[in-house]
Amino acid sequence: MRKNWSPYVWKLLWVVGLIALVLISYHLENKVRNHVAITFQPLSIFWFMPTAYFVFGIYISLVLVRDWTFKWNWPLVVCVTIPLLIIAFYSPVIYTIVQSISSDNNFSLPIPFWMMKINSLGIPSIVAGITLMVGMMGKKKEDYKEIVEG
Repeated sequence: MRKNWSPYVWKLLWVVGLIALVLISYHLENKVRNHVAITFQPLSIFWFMPTAYFVFGIYISLVLVRDWTFKWNWPLVVCVTIPLLIIAFYSPVIYTIVQSISSDNNFSLPIPFWMMKINSLGIPSIVAGITLMVGMMGKKKEDYKEIVEG
């Protein structure tokens, strides 16, 4: 028999938390969509989707991080997280700016089609959340070499 069940319990609790996060996200998305259907202001759904996917990315990364010490991996954060956050939140930011500047509701948004295709599944937001946490608490290759070499 196994004496230390702690790793298994933590992983099962993580799965239960993921299911709870999915249910909460589904409920909030329905509320936001109802609000958009009533008010005809889609700004809230533009902000909700990348934010929800970013939170999912952070939560997924909780199972990937092994060492819970803050040790920044700046190349990962600067070269992966920041560009993906810009791609993920470009549409809501531009929509907010154009909506606040424009006096009428008849305006076009300068959003490239490729960016809408990339963001359709929320992958940039999820990966940005994962790489933020891994970059914040992850180790670099040099750190692994020190561990192996002793």
